[in-house]
Amino acid sequence: MIRFHLTRLFLRDFKYTPRDYIHYKLMGRCAFMIAHTTQSMHSVAVDMEFSSQQAFTRAFTRYWGVSPQHFRQAHAYYIAKCDKSAGSPIPGLENLGVKVQATPEMHFWAARYEGLSKQKHECWNDFRHLFAQHAPERWEGSFFGLTYDTPMFTPQPFVRYYCGVLAGPDASKKPKEAFEICLPAGRVATVEAQCMAHDLLHLYDYLLDHWLPRSGYSLRASCFAENFSEIPVNWNEQPVHVKLACWIH
Repeated sequence: MIRFHLTRLFLRDFKYTPRDYIHYKLMGRCAFMIAHTTQSMHSVAVDMEFSSQQAFTRAFTRYWGVSPQHFRQAHAYYIAKCDKSAGSPIPGLENLGVKVQATPEMHFWAARYEGLSKQKHECWNDFRHLFAQHAPERWEGSFFGLTYDTPMFTPQPFVRYYCGVLAGPDASKKPKEAFEICLPAGRVATVEAQCMAHDLLHLYDYLLDHWLPRSGYSLRASCFAENFSEIPVNWNEQPVHVKLACWIH
């Protein structure tokens, strides 16, 4: 397939060119790393594969309208202001404890969904059928929702969400269309609560914007893992117990 045909098909299905699609995702991830880590601007520029810090600053300022340094300051001010004025959106959220523990490297087999960050229950309802088709006999284990994007910084159509399970020991058993995801060993901060699907965003806010700035830690990776003991079917109709984890250092 030539580049022209790829661009036409991509534009038809996603309403964006491949270049715009990649750029929006990149700028969202840059904003996330600046807002929620203590990495230097040079370090973020290197991680995001810019040719120089100056090139990174120009691209970021052009997209967001402010420099990376001012963006970090503005986000910190926004969080401090919200923290003072806002009550708890989920009953008991203000009393939640966050556990920090070491975790080994983990591998997942997962199905990918895009643009459904506000309809995660639909992702899981669909995944239930996929799991029923491919699950090994007598399988027991947890289910995981994995995401690298947050709606605050990534446009809704581009937010990725993966529904999956821990990878099995036999790689040949991986379903053909499943994504294989590896998350690093290290320290993980975990908070858990009973909540509806639409309340999960508040759990993210608690971990990222309330606990993390006071903890002395910084995010190590931009991935988050939601852990369920069973598939959260019809999560939009009934609360489910979920553990939300992020990688820190």
